[in-house]
Amino acid sequence: MFIRILLICLAVFAYSQESVEFLADDVTKSGSIITAKGNVLAYSKNYFASAGSAKFNQDEKILELYENVNLIRSSGEMVRSNYAKIDLNTNNIDFEETFVVNQFSEIWMQSKSVCSDEARISTEKSRISSCNVMDPDWHIEYSSGYMNKQTKFIHIFNPVFYVGSVPVLYLPYFGFSADKTRRTGLLPPSLSFHRSDGFTIIQPFYIAEYDEWDLEFDPQIRTKRGSGIYSTFRFADSPYSSGFVRGGVFRETKEYQQKEELKNQTHKGYKIKYNRNKLVKHIIDGDYQENLWLEYTTLNDIDYLNLRGNKEEFNKNSLIQSKLNYFISTDEHYLGTYAKYYLDTAKIGTQYENDTTLQELPIVQYHSYFDRFLTKHFTYSFDTKYHNYTRKVGVKAEQFEASLPLGINFFLPVNVANLSFTENLYANRVNYKNTINGDESEDYFRGYRKISLNSDFAGVLAGLYHTMGFRIDYIKPDGKFGNLSDTLVSKEGIVENNFISELSEIYTTENINATFVQFFYNSEGKKFLRHILSGGYNYYHKQGNDIEHQVDLYFDAFKLYNKFVFSNLYNDYTKVISGLNANIYALNLDISHNYKKEFQTQQIYSKYDYLKADANLKLPKQYSIFGSIEYDNELNYTKMWRAGLSHNRKCWNYAITYKKDIEPKNTSYGPDSRKSQGVYLSFGFYPLGGFDYDFSAESANEGSL
Repeated sequence: MFIRILLICLAVFAYSQESVEFLADDVTKSGSIITAKGNVLAYSKNYFASAGSAKFNQDEKILELYENVNLIRSSGEMVRSNYAKIDLNTNNIDFEETFVVNQFSEIWMQSKSVCSDEARISTEKSRISSCNVMDPDWHIEYSSGYMNKQTKFIHIFNPVFYVGSVPVLYLPYFGFSADKTRRTGLLPPSLSFHRSDGFTIIQPFYIAEYDEWDLEFDPQIRTKRGSGIYSTFRFADSPYSSGFVRGGVFRETKEYQQKEELKNQTHKGYKIKYNRNKLVKHIIDGDYQENLWLEYTTLNDIDYLNLRGNKEEFNKNSLIQSKLNYFISTDEHYLGTYAKYYLDTAKIGTQYENDTTLQELPIVQYHSYFDRFLTKHFTYSFDTKYHNYTRKVGVKAEQFEASLPLGINFFLPVNVANLSFTENLYANRVNYKNTINGDESEDYFRGYRKISLNSDFAGVLAGLYHTMGFRIDYIKPDGKFGNLSDTLVSKEGIVENNFISELSEIYTTENINATFVQFFYNSEGKKFLRHILSGGYNYYHKQGNDIEHQVDLYFDAFKLYNKFVFSNLYNDYTKVISGLNANIYALNLDISHNYKKEFQTQQIYSKYDYLKADANLKLPKQYSIFGSIEYDNELNYTKMWRAGLSHNRKCWNYAITYKKDIEPKNTSYGPDSRKSQGVYLSFGFYPLGGFDYDFSAESANEGSL
């Protein structure tokens, strides 16, 4: 009986445009109408359906399914309904009392009626959400709507937004994308409110027509401040190169500019990044390496970065660096050219703006790697550099320097250590320009001898794999010609310390220095401890050299590290870096302390002392508490601190944060900053987008928070 029914149904559906297999417990036929009852199954290349009963019209090629209809389409749609009507000529489907889930977008929809064709899914009297079906945290109820199957964009009319069972917002229309794939269209908007900026609306638009590039536009409106647009063009122009171009402009209202005393009414800038590891190899094939790296940033003031909302280019010393690097290297030779351009945002609005900032355009370097000559014991290497230091206002210079180490080295008996003797020659010529005396030149030559002894050991100690190495260097100067000036005076009368320095004291005074390095690994081969210690004695100063010490401890859950440099010359620490990274159960903790002291004399020095901490503790039911602080111990003020509570679920999240911060700005009378403190609320609803509420007070920066 079952086989007879299957054969009849296969014959019936062979007349339709789409091949369909149809199974049931019982089938009857009356004219052109076939009726099936009991465990009805219908499937094709596009869908699979089950129902309690079914009816098929042979003439019209229409299949109707009744009672607990379940349908799965190849597009990832899963539908449960009381009734479904399928037109096999067009593949159009009508449902009543329907529940639909899209497994790719992770959105569900419950509707009074649904009509699905090749282009769209239309719905009436529906509700939609991405939360749990039973008692969702949020959902939207609307009168009608549809989803474009091609763009995966959902349009709904007369929507009412619910949080739990409470209606919170009505709109005549709302649209959003349910697509996770990379494609052209609108991205989720960002909405926020700030007391001084008003409502901020950022609506990104994404263009991704080709695999090789994409383009994003981020127009924004700040109702009390102004409007602007930022954009990013990302590209991969070959399998071995990629980059992006990012730029933007923002126009302040005249009232806001005057209230904040801003220097510029328009903030603008752009940034270019490009990386390529195959350039000359297109022309000359060979066994060598090369790489091109470009990073360039320009802006007219710091608010360009503040308004973009991403301040990674702005560091603690206000200096933004642009660079162009290219090198080509073989086993024997290295050739590189570099350019460095600095934009000091603290100088914007001052007398000379950025014209006094020293630029390095370009640097050219040739290096011959360590090699042997005559016999295996004689060694040499060679290095030469050209620097062009330039700027519009102030002293400029061209520097030519060369270094030539000639040595002899051999292994001691039993090959436990290596001993080497090296004669090092260093020459330097500097041509100054725009000095108060016109063009000037200085020559500087230095020679020094170095005796080095180094060795490495490995073994097992207390059940841990242990590697250990040490090196001892004895240096004695043996020739000197010329000196470099300590200070420079430009034609404009600007006095500054010489930006070109002589060799470090470690090469210009007789001294001995030792370095000890050891590593411990556990039984699984994971690094457990790294320990580095170096120090020595300076015969000229009759005291010890700088002592450098570093310890890194690695555990499964955390890392503890400390590094310090102690100067015996100044009897003080010149650098201390300490920190703790921990991820223990539900706690994620990151604490770091940076201390730096740069001496010109015993009494004249600059000091940097900064503490930073971040913590996040996961609580039950998807809650987390978090906090962070940045404190300047030298200036005795808190640059930023925040604390808050967040709740993260699959379909939505929110965070409540109390925050104090300092943000730089450029005013008509020079660089300044503004404080802000207050409560920040942020909400995110997948896949609709997010909303931020920022209620904060602002004031000029007058010291400690």
